[in-house]
Amino acid sequence: MADAAPATVEKKPEAAAPKPRFTAKLRYARISARKMRYVVDLVRGKDYNNAIAILRVCSKRGAMFCKKLLESVYGNAINIAREKNLDIDGNKLHLVEARVDPGPIIKRWRPSSVRRPNMIKKRLCHVVFTLEERDLKETRKEKAKRQKQDRQRQAQALKAASPAKPAAGATPVEAAAPKVEPAPKKEPGKGQEEKK
Repeated sequence: MADAAPATVEKKPEAAAPKPRFTAKLRYARISARKMRYVVDLVRGKDYNNAIAILRVCSKRGAMFCKKLLESVYGNAINIAREKNLDIDGNKLHLVEARVDPGPIIKRWRPSSVRRPNMIKKRLCHVVFTLEERDLKETRKEKAKRQKQDRQRQAQALKAASPAKPAAGATPVEAAAPKVEPAPKKEPGKGQEEKK
C-alpha cells in the first residue's frame, strides 16, 4: 500500500461584505400605480444626482411623489451611515430598486343616465425605493473625452522622449516642414488614348 499524501485544503477567498441598502416606502399615494410607473421607470437604475435632476424637470404629477421619496431615502442613507460610522459616498448611491405596487381602491358612486349608479374607482399605490452604493457609470461623452485626453498625453510623451534632430545644413524651418514627394505621372495604358 502506498502512503496517501495529505490533502491540501484550498481556502476560498472571503466574500466581500454585502454593501448596505437603504430603503424608504411611500404608502397610500393618491395616484394610480400605472401613472406612477411612468415616472418611476425614468429613474430606475440611475444614481441619486441624475435621478433628482430628472424628477425636477419631469412634468408628470407622480414626479412630486417620487422626488420627495428619493430625498427621504437619501436622508435615511446619510443618517444611518453617520450613526453606524459607515464609509459611504453620497454621490455613488444608485437607485437599485424602484417598485410600484397597487394599493386599495376607494369606491365612490355617482348618478348616471336613467337613475343608474356609476362607480368611480379612486386608486392608490405604494412605492418602494432602495439605494445602494455603486461605482458611477461613465457616459459615452465622458469616455470619448477621457480617451482623447489619453491620446494627447501619449503624443506629448512621445514628442518629449524623441526630440526631432534637424538635418545637416538645413535651417530649423526646413527641418520642421514635412517633405512632400511629387505625385507620379500617369502613363496612358491600354484603352486610353493620348489627347492631342
